[in-house]
Amino acid sequence: MKKLMYLISAVAGVVGLSTTANADVSVSGAGGVAVVNDGAASDNMAYVASSVAFALSTTTANGLGISMGMGLTNDSANADNDVTGGNAVTFTTGGATIVVGQIGAVGAVGGVGGVNSDWVDLSTVGADAGSDLAVTTGEGFSLSTSLGGATLTVGYIADGSDDGADTDGENGEMNLSGSDNSAAGATISMPVGNMTATVGFANADTDTESETHVGGSLSVAAGGGTLTVGMGQASLTAGSATSMGATYAMSLDADTSLSVGYNNTKDAANNDTTTELNLSRSLGGGASVFLDVLNVSGDSATEGTAFALGSSFSF
Repeated sequence: MKKLMYLISAVAGVVGLSTTANADVSVSGAGGVAVVNDGAASDNMAYVASSVAFALSTTTANGLGISMGMGLTNDSANADNDVTGGNAVTFTTGGATIVVGQIGAVGAVGGVGGVNSDWVDLSTVGADAGSDLAVTTGEGFSLSTSLGGATLTVGYIADGSDDGADTDGENGEMNLSGSDNSAAGATISMPVGNMTATVGFANADTDTESETHVGGSLSVAAGGGTLTVGMGQASLTAGSATSMGATYAMSLDADTSLSVGYNNTKDAANNDTTTELNLSRSLGGGASVFLDVLNVSGDSATEGTAFALGSSFSF
């Protein structure tokens, strides 16, 4: 990824603003093209997507780091032209990272098994994970810090009423008095010998549902690659859901990587098994080609096998 650095103080001087700030703005881009075989509908579809990301950062006189980001995306899969980001600010100081604004739910650990890129998700083949939190994104804050050799992250979503979507035109708005959709959780990751263990706890509440999630994962080097196993248990208003899975990732050579994943999720209504494969080869210059394979079996209404073949680029 190439970065373009801009001297924004010169621009600020032209419009009469202060030039004492010392800030950096970097720009990066990504894109791709893929053909997706929809195993459920027996269709072949071609998709093109592109995005531009802007990263903004500065450091105060006392060493406090402040950063934000925004992006533009053009996804032909759903004809969307979206502005992303811009509603969260990150502060870094003394080994701690604090995010205020839109965050993802913290603590939903154990959902292991996914290795495919987003392209194959455009097919109708898919399973209901069953153990996802009722509130996955929203407005709140998170704190991440080191504790000895471990990393602790805690988060609280005060307002997940739109599930992170800006439906009322008030981008970045947070209801500090709380809402009917909130979530809280914590994750801790630590080395255990030659392994890395991660455990998490999360709770989410909506106006119709309350959910508690506990889970963990363990990663270890094995046979020239990395093996990760995980398990998550969700207690839902309508019952419970259990997810168990594993992934294995390895390099076939300096430019080629292979990843396989397996997951079984069982809840009150479904018992689904998902198997994934991703094969990727770098072409240099930020370009690569890939093959994704997704198979879903069990009780899901969208069982079958889907393929995605394409190329991705970074600029």
